[in-house]
Amino acid sequence: ADSVIPTRSWSNTANIRGKYRKEMTDNFDVVRYRKRVLVETKFSVLKRRFGADLKSRSFQIQKKEIACKIILANLDRIILFVWIEGFYRADFINSNFCIF
Repeated sequence: ADSVIPTRSWSNTANIRGKYRKEMTDNFDVVRYRKRVLVETKFSVLKRRFGADLKSRSFQIQKKEIACKIILANLDRIILFVWIEGFYRADFINSNFCIF
């Protein structure tokens, strides 16, 4: 696992001590860090919509349960997107045929 957390910058980065902290500062990827928000948002949606707990006990079944939750979340997002697009298109079509 890679750490994608910025180090605190109280002073100049040249004064950072510690092998791992220095390595973390030198290899920090700003682009990857900005994508972290998307991952945190997706985890938040999964927990709010489908629950934070797992019902399974064995690790293999827990992985399958998480995969099912992710698939359901993606399907839910697609259905919502199609429904909203259809709603706005229907509104657009109805407004064109309305004669005042």
